Amino acid sequence: MTVYQDAILHNGIKYEWLGQSSVRLTAGNGVIYLDPVMLDEAPPLADLILITHHHVDHCLPEFITPIRKVDTKVAAFHESYLKYCVHDIKGVRTIKIGQTVDFGIAEVTGVEAYTKRGFHMKGEGCGFLIEVAGQRVYFAGDTAFIPEMNGLGQVDTAIMPIADNTYNISLKDIAEALKVIKPSFFIPVHYTPVDEADPAVKDGLMLSKDPRFFTKKEDPEKMLPILEGTGIRTAILRKLVAAKQI
Repeated sequence: MTVYQDAILHNGIKYEWLGQSSVRLTAGNGVIYLDPVMLDEAPPLADLILITHHHVDHCLPEFITPIRKVDTKVAAFHESYLKYCVHDIKGVRTIKIGQTVDFGIAEVTGVEAYTKRGFHMKGEGCGFLIEVAGQRVYFAGDTAFIPEMNGLGQVDTAIMPIADNTYNISLKDIAEALKVIKPSFFIPVHYTPVDEADPAVKDGLMLSKDPRFFTKKEDPEKMLPILEGTGIRTAILRKLVAAKQI
């Protein structure tokens, strides 16, 4: 178990949690951003940006532009999400469920992600299986424990949500999913740390882009006794970006 580090290096890949589901993977000289809606100061430019769905706590153009260079590859589940998230859609593409795309830095396959109720219905978003640096990384997107997880195959690192704001994604449910997926390494995301201040409604809740409105406070350490004996190592990363209104 690794608790509250700024980053973790596991089998040649550096993992950093920027907040919400925003994760940065660095493998060698390559940089991959997953659902970037929070950025630290002077973030490294991206070689690949992957977007699971269109919600404002996963996809905002103001966080794509600062990390995008001329040859950055960008991909999302739906073309409409790309048009919303990326002002300049030249050179960007979609990834469908079951489709594998070779981006050079990584091979990426779209996989199902959904909940039975709430705002994450089947067909609206996806997760990704990312093959990079000889590792197979599962970035789950916003999902509950679903039957399709039985068919993921080998997973070295699983990056999964542990909360949402409608109680359709729960820590205990994801722990049960991990017992089926059986990754060697697990990184929890998509939650608000318990010691973080509550967000303030400024322009009305529906107009807010503060990610804390889209999850609830959760303590990922609660998963440790549930996963005891599974052999799954858990890395609880410290959130790098302070919460603020955008």
